[in-house]
Amino acid sequence: MIIYNPHNQQVLNERLKEAEEILAEIPAKFCFITGSFLYKEKYKDIDVFVVTRSKKENKLKNKKAKITKIDFNDLYSLFYHSISKSCLAKNFLPKKPLKVTLSDYWQVINEAIPTLLNEKDKFHKNVRFLILYTEYFKTGEILDTFQLNEKINKFKNYNEIMNYIKLELPVIISKHSKPSYVKRFFYTQAAVYKDILHYDAQRFLYELTHEVARGIVHG
Repeated sequence: MIIYNPHNQQVLNERLKEAEEILAEIPAKFCFITGSFLYKEKYKDIDVFVVTRSKKENKLKNKKAKITKIDFNDLYSLFYHSISKSCLAKNFLPKKPLKVTLSDYWQVINEAIPTLLNEKDKFHKNVRFLILYTEYFKTGEILDTFQLNEKINKFKNYNEIMNYIKLELPVIISKHSKPSYVKRFFYTQAAVYKDILHYDAQRFLYELTHEVARGIVHG
């Protein structure tokens, strides 16, 4: 078993054997376990990831073990780079260069904001992506699952996350884009939301696009 532990976090010794037994059940070369199971006494699920093109479903003896399949095409994603950064793996995991764009980031925002407003303080996986992408474009660092949980737990409620995005996004866009592109892209996005402002999420996104565009115009 391969231990990826870049921050020297204390892996619970009793979990090592349990993780090895789970991974041994999976008939795939590339599979790994990450998340709170490795570091916390109390946990909900055991997050197991399998890199495969196979459509076959794998059933595990441990009912808390939840398998998520990752296609080889997804090895370039920020998600994969995050979850594989700190984990226990059956073999050395395949590595591909990270490929992530501002358009990817904006798509994450588009999906996360409606979810956040619908579910309030029940933070969905879209919200995890929202924080992951924001911190990457803000600092250049890829948070692993442990760091991401710590970051999310610092937010007291969904309003704090909304304010965090309003504060960070204009700075991020200004840092990573040319003004001509920003004005064209975000004014186009604003037009998409203009006729559906009666929805809270669309109104927030509409105001966010104008905030970004105004920041570029006024420097």
